[in-house]
Amino acid sequence: MIMSLNHLLRGLGVFPISLGFLLFTVPVKAGNWNQYSVCITQLEKFDVSGEDASIACSDALIPKELSECVSIIANATPINGNDSVRACFQVRRPIDLGNCVADIYNALPSLAVVDSETDTEEINLLTLLNSCRASLRPGFYSECVIATANEVNEMSAVKAMDICLSAQDFPRSLFPAYTE
Repeated sequence: MIMSLNHLLRGLGVFPISLGFLLFTVPVKAGNWNQYSVCITQLEKFDVSGEDASIACSDALIPKELSECVSIIANATPINGNDSVRACFQVRRPIDLGNCVADIYNALPSLAVVDSETDTEEINLLTLLNSCRASLRPGFYSECVIATANEVNEMSAVKAMDICLSAQDFPRSLFPAYTE
């Protein structure tokens, strides 16, 4: 009984390795997935012209991440596709940028307030897009903005974005004895 169990375990140990080699030998057609065509197709869905989409995707380090960033922003906000492409193209982590914009927009409904005279919504949305782009850590930045705007009375979302973007590791007013 013990002898057959040893043979069985040895046989199972070889099986995953054999299966792994089999998976590497399966041919993959190159035409089924091309990240540049995926990128261009996605950007065109969000009103980016074909020429602009092809230029952006061809210059992107990882085209699929660029288009995913634009897709995240477009599905969560009314931000123009061309504005999203510019912002997503200018960051190292485009998906983090898209999540930052979407998280803040969904958590702070005051950003979507429309004033017909000043077109406040468009100004707020571009401020949101640019502040997430300027942040070095968009995930933490979005958490800061959401918490600051929700927890501090009478704090506007735009003011919270400014405060969180200008935050330092050791602000002089809180730590006056700290020197660099």
